[in-house]
Order: sequence, then C-alpha cells, then structure tokens
Amino acid sequence: MKKKLITSLVCISAQLTFCLPPAAADNGVRRVLFIGNSFTFANDMPEMFGAVAESLGVKVSVEQAAPGGYTLQQHAADKRTLAKIRAEKWAFVVLQEQSQRPQWPEELIAELVLPYARQIDSLIHENNDSVKTVYFETWAYESGDTDNCASLRQTCGYDAMQDRLISTYARLLRQTGGLLAPVGQAWRKVKTAQPGIRLYGPDGRHPSRQGSYLAACVLFSAMFHRGVFGADRLDLPAPEAAILQKTAQEAVFHPVHGAHEKERL
Repeated sequence: MKKKLITSLVCISAQLTFCLPPAAADNGVRRVLFIGNSFTFANDMPEMFGAVAESLGVKVSVEQAAPGGYTLQQHAADKRTLAKIRAEKWAFVVLQEQSQRPQWPEELIAELVLPYARQIDSLIHENNDSVKTVYFETWAYESGDTDNCASLRQTCGYDAMQDRLISTYARLLRQTGGLLAPVGQAWRKVKTAQPGIRLYGPDGRHPSRQGSYLAACVLFSAMFHRGVFGADRLDLPAPEAAILQKTAQEAVFHPVHGAHEKERL
C-alpha cells in the first residue's frame, strides 16, 4: 500500500496571523549571485544572507558583483559582471539598481533602467533557464533625494522617494517576471513603527548593520517563500532581530504596491 505524502503548514510565530508552507526538500546547494552596488555589499550583506539561510537549514553559496555606485546599465556592459553570470548555474540572481535611478521621471526610467534590466535578465536566463531573477527593491534616503530636489520635486522627501522606488521595481517585475524582494517596504514599516531601530548608517543613505540584516531577511523570504522568524540574529540584540525578522516576512507575504502605507507593527 502506498504511503500518503502529508504536507503540513509551519506556523512561524504565534504573533503572526498566517502560516507558511515548508520549503521543498533539497539537499543541494543553492547558488545565489548578487548584482548591485554599495547598497548590496555594505556590511557584507550577501554573507549575512548566507548565514540566515544556513541557520534555517538552507544551504547556499553566494557571490557578488557590486562595485560602488554601479547602475544596471554599467553592469550590462561590464565584462566582469557578464563573466560572473556565465560562471555558474545560478538558482537566483539578485538585481539591485543604483539607488536614485528608479525614482527618476518615467521617460528616463524607460530609457536608462528598464532596457538594461531586461538585457541582464535575458542573459541570466540564457545561462540557466530555471534561474529566478530577484529584484532587490531598495529604500529611500532618510531625507529624500536632496541632491536632485531642484529638478525632482516629487522625491524631495522620504515617503515620496520610497513610493517611486516601489512603483519602479513593481514595473521591472511586470516586464520581466521573477521575484520581488520588497526591502524598501519592510524598511518603511520599521522606520514608521519602530523608529528606535536605526536602519541607516551615518550618511542617511547606506544601511546600518540592522538595515543590512533586514535586507538579508527579506531576500531569504522572497527567494524561498519561507518565514525567517528564529533565524540567527548575527549578534544583533534579540528584540531588534525579532522585529526585523517579523517585518521582513510580513513585507514579503503582504506587500503593498506604491501607495504610502502606515501600518503599525
């Protein structure tokens, strides 16, 4: 007589109102390539991601192509990035655009962001048709884009800039498919409800260690469709780590799509 395969739901925490399906069994190592810039490599975030995954029983191998300030346009023409894409049969390739470009006017996004995201996505799938492209939706600067305030009045403040980032990454997703890692949405939740947790570094743009940990947790949940509650906190204070884990998985499983939301944790 054949045994029935029973798939149970895993409830991550009594604090949450949803349960998540367990990950499919896989004894292999998932290879993950991060393509971005300093928002990706700050605090060695890909290694944080690897540590979070390993602590939850998922074996990963991470590589990165993340020169400071790089755009997807630059990556699309960079022989080093293209070589990394072709070097492995990646399970996931994470794409992070330069932090300001996705909040530019629509005509500039159409000219300078979308074509290069499509180009890189095509190369990724030429190398491995089963790979998943993951869009790393970034966070707004703490005070908005003050550098371009004169010409981009709509993004002078934090909320307006974040709305534009969310909208553009959603557009990238619609055009090429793949997965969205809504880091910016998780960032907004923490910034609004838990202002005592400092997500920014001293410049108000790059992430603190807490900010990078939040990004790593969002990326894990987005890739593997699993919660991160109970993951290694990587020396962060336990209460902070718990809030960041909870917020990361809520952002992935209950994303918003552009409008400013003020949901409390």
